[in-house]
Amino acid sequence: MAKKPVFTFESNLDKITDKIQEVPEKVLNVIGQNIVKEVKLNVPKRTGRLKKSLGYWARKYEKDLQIGFKIFYAPFVFNHDDPIKPVVVKNAQLIADMIKKAIDEIGKKGEN
Repeated sequence: MAKKPVFTFESNLDKITDKIQEVPEKVLNVIGQNIVKEVKLNVPKRTGRLKKSLGYWARKYEKDLQIGFKIFYAPFVFNHDDPIKPVVVKNAQLIADMIKKAIDEIGKKGEN
């Protein structure tokens, strides 16, 4: 009698989970880029390096997005008025839609 062939199964679950994790990070990067770009338009020109210090950080492990100024004197230039908040409030619906689409993409990848 001939021997039956032995089949092996190789899991690629670790590769799939890595790809799924990339989607939210990409969305957070796009959101951060667009918010920073719009806030920089409202920053006064004659404020030293304030405009260049504005940045965003899409943190991988904490899975969040931080937007802010790297220079300590930013609150004093703006007289403690936050220039970032109005931009975020204005674009809140767009941000929510982008996050919803990213979650939907994760759901589609999980079904395959």
